[in-house]
Amino acid sequence: PVKMAATLSGCTTGIIVPRENLVTGKKLAPGDRIIAAASSGIHSNGISLAIKKSLELPDQFLTKLPTGRTLGEEILIPTRSYVAFVEALLKEKVDIHALLPGTGDGVGKIAFDKRPYSYRIHSWLDVPPVMQFMRGLGVELKDCLKTFNWGAGYYVFVPQAEVARVLKLGAQAGYTLAEVGGVEEGDRRVFFEPEKITLGGPG
Repeated sequence: PVKMAATLSGCTTGIIVPRENLVTGKKLAPGDRIIAAASSGIHSNGISLAIKKSLELPDQFLTKLPTGRTLGEEILIPTRSYVAFVEALLKEKVDIHALLPGTGDGVGKIAFDKRPYSYRIHSWLDVPPVMQFMRGLGVELKDCLKTFNWGAGYYVFVPQAEVARVLKLGAQAGYTLAEVGGVEEGDRRVFFEPEKITLGGPG
């Protein structure tokens, strides 16, 4: 077993030009719609849990999933980039109120804003096989929703009038998208109606 491992860190500096392309999230408001872009798999969400559960299996990372790939192969599927999606929206001057990567806290990350807003999710994307497998290993559903991206790797918050344009532009850029819910006045939490579960926001 590994006793020690190198820790890698990095820093990125970006320049936003023109200035009007800057999206700060301040425009987020009740009535906004939430559009989710499908993930390619586990990304980096809950990787420690996935490793822990994998090591408990007889074949560990060589365990076969219904997809025909091994558990290790599913976990190592590269994280999808959403740059082309965001660029397509900015190019067409879509009125973006907030952008949110689906990392950390799983579906609960949707309640990222500190203001007293609730987020009601009425429908969802397909859940990747590796996450379904983790659920089958006994991980509680609420823990899955607070740990894994559960199939959504990126979120865009826009007013209702922009939903159709976002879905069209995203599809043209090669992404699978769905309008999954909306922003409401209320306590800071996510109402995940497909599973009738309420999630708190990120700490």
